[in-house]
Amino acid sequence: MSRVFDLLDFSMPAPLAAAIVIALLQPLYLWLGGRITWLRARNALQFLFSAVGCTVLWIAVVALFPALWPRDYAEAVLSLMALVCGMLVYLEIWGLMSRGYTLGILLTLLNAGRPLTEAEIAARYRGGEGLDWIMRHRLGGMLAARVIVREDDRLVLTPVRGLLTARLYEISIKALGLNRTG
Repeated sequence: MSRVFDLLDFSMPAPLAAAIVIALLQPLYLWLGGRITWLRARNALQFLFSAVGCTVLWIAVVALFPALWPRDYAEAVLSLMALVCGMLVYLEIWGLMSRGYTLGILLTLLNAGRPLTEAEIAARYRGGEGLDWIMRHRLGGMLAARVIVREDDRLVLTPVRGLLTARLYEISIKALGLNRTG
């Protein structure tokens, strides 16, 4: 049995270690992004800022310190994959915290300091923006992404992006056996 372990290399390549450390610091980059005035109310750009910051920092650290240079292509790809995986973990956590509507309702109740009726929760949600904010926010995002457009007082799927996105989503829902979504 010891022969098997003699053949395995449990060491961690330096670029991989650098990628893991830099990815673990992404909450710091998110915190910094939230302190930049023009990013303060733009959660998606805050995350983009932190992801670009992670990537640039990893490249700079590896480039500046020859001991961290990848020995081969595989080591470089592995390190970048670890960095991206770290970002994806934080993206999931960040997404829940920035767009977690259920958690937002809990926070509304906490901030009220007393029990609230459903109508009071709806009125106080997001600091008084109300539950209508969810619909305005979602529609605003879809309009910005050009998957829908306004035609008079109606919303219409755009012929390419909107229709393609809706069809792919429909196929995915059926393939995964999800009964209710949204």
